[in-house]
Amino acid sequence: MKKNLSDKTVVITGGTSRLGHSFVHRALREGARVHFTFYQNKSKAEDLIRAGATGHEVDLASMESLNRFIQEIRAAMSGLDVLIHNAAACRDHTVQNLSEEDWDYVMNVNLKAVYYLTKKLLPLLFKKKPAKVFMLTSRVALRGAYGTANYAAAKAGLIALAKSLAMELGRKKILVNAVNPGFMHSAMTVDLPRTAIERNIELNPLKEYSNPDEVAAFLSYLCGDEMNQVTGQVFHWEGRETIL
Repeated sequence: MKKNLSDKTVVITGGTSRLGHSFVHRALREGARVHFTFYQNKSKAEDLIRAGATGHEVDLASMESLNRFIQEIRAAMSGLDVLIHNAAACRDHTVQNLSEEDWDYVMNVNLKAVYYLTKKLLPLLFKKKPAKVFMLTSRVALRGAYGTANYAAAKAGLIALAKSLAMELGRKKILVNAVNPGFMHSAMTVDLPRTAIERNIELNPLKEYSNPDEVAAFLSYLCGDEMNQVTGQVFHWEGRETIL
């Protein structure tokens, strides 16, 4: 039986995050050739490399590092089926205490790198019909959140970018969508105050964390050949939209 991602080439940033790690393993099982980025987390990267993926250590805030990665990808493949922007960074402060450096860093990793990588990898995406681009956004893009103005603004920007690119690239048969994976237990959330964790879990009608393995399975389905006419959408992995 043909696997869902047989013969697909996939690039995902943030492969060593909780969701990224789950997705890379799933995509490999589904028959994909997977390239992933990581930053400093070499132990998890080595696990993914042993499983069959190709790892690239990339600082998404550095243009030099981004350009080196782009050259590596261009040299490794003649066409790209799926590009997933999953990597993220946060530096939380209230705006009153938020430095320009922390604002720029979060914007560079979460938004500028997405624009730049998509733009530079378009020639590879154009060679596949359809090709797919996914942007991992967040519930805070819709609700906002105390002390995360930079992160929320960047994630909201991803939604607008996805919808705009869907319009621009539709005639080229490139589908662009955003996915809100909900509130997960991850490296980005583990150090939040207990009250903040409880408040975020309370927003989900199931009163629990999002399951990264289930989100990875959903992403895998979206990447496959059964989904070829959906673009410009935001998929919410929660019991309800969090805009209310």
